[in-house]
Amino acid sequence: MINPFKRFYDTEVEVYEKTKGSYSEKGVKTLLSAVTCDLQPMSDETENNLFGLSDGRAYKLYCDKNDSITVGRYIKFGGIFYIVTSVKIWSLGMTAVIRRCLDED
Repeated sequence: MINPFKRFYDTEVEVYEKTKGSYSEKGVKTLLSAVTCDLQPMSDETENNLFGLSDGRAYKLYCDKNDSITVGRYIKFGGIFYIVTSVKIWSLGMTAVIRRCLDED
C-alpha cells in the first residue's frame, strides 16, 4: 500500500536510547537510527490536555512504521532532545508524541 502522507516527511531526526545510570553517574544516550518524518507542533489545547502537556514544547511525529521509536526513547532534532511519551501504530505508518527533555545532555 502506498502511503500518501510520505510526501510530507521532510525532517530527519535521530533516535536515541539512554542506558540506566547509577547513583553517581548519569546514563548515556546511544544513537540507534535516523528517521525521516513529519513534525507538527502540538498547539491544540485539547490535545495538550489529553496527553498532559501544558508547556507548549511538544510535537507530534508522523513516519513509516519504525521499531526504534518506542515510549521512553529519545528523539533529537535542532540540537534538542525530546522524549517519546506515546506511540500509535496505524495502517499507513505511525505517530508519536514527543516532549522536550529537561535533562538536555
